[in-house]
Order: sequence, then C-alpha cells, then structure tokens
Amino acid sequence: MALLITRATPEAAYAPWMMAATAAAMGFECKLFYAFSGLDLLREQPLIHGQLHGEINVLPGAMPEPLALRSMCIESGVSLVACSASLAAQGLTQNDVVAGVELAGMASWLAFAAGAEVQLSFA
Repeated sequence: MALLITRATPEAAYAPWMMAATAAAMGFECKLFYAFSGLDLLREQPLIHGQLHGEINVLPGAMPEPLALRSMCIESGVSLVACSASLAAQGLTQNDVVAGVELAGMASWLAFAAGAEVQLSFA
C-alpha cells in the first residue's frame, strides 16, 4: 500500500496512520510518503494544522492520539518516508523528523507506488 501525504491536517494524520496500521496488521507492505507540509507530521511533536472538517464528534478514548497511531505504524513495520526535496526546500534535515524516517526522492517513491496494490493520496 502506497500513501502520499502532502498536508498536515487532522484528516491527513489520522486516516493514513489508521489505514497503515490496519494494513500492516493484515500483512500489507506499507509506505507512507510525506511531502510539502505533510512533513510536519513527522516531527517529534507532530504539527497538525486546523480542525477536523465536518461535524465529527469523537468521544474521549474512542480514537488513539496521533502519536500513538504513528507509533503503532512504526512498531508494525510501516515505512515512513520523507521527501528529500521537500525537506531541503523547507530548510529541514533528517534531524528535524523522528528517528527511523527514511529519506527518498520522488523517483524512488514512484517506483514503489507503481507496483502497489493500493495507492491513496491525502492532501
């Protein structure tokens, strides 16, 4: 499964991490590629911009916290990949993202995504 995340909204945090954790539990190889402001989700403390859209009422304890979801992904073998060009364009380095995040260019990402059974984009 190949997921592209280009923004740091609540939807772009929760949905990919929940899908990826579920896919990993089902045996899928899963890579999440973060570009542009989506890189903010890979910081030690994710920077999530804005509110959930629509009238979604989440009961306390009904959904894991963003850091817990991201940890679930990492622990289950999901690959988190930061776009090297986006990092450079924002003046960031690998030290600005959590440990274990891979750096890759668009060509590497496209090579993986082209062979993925499931391809989704979160913007």
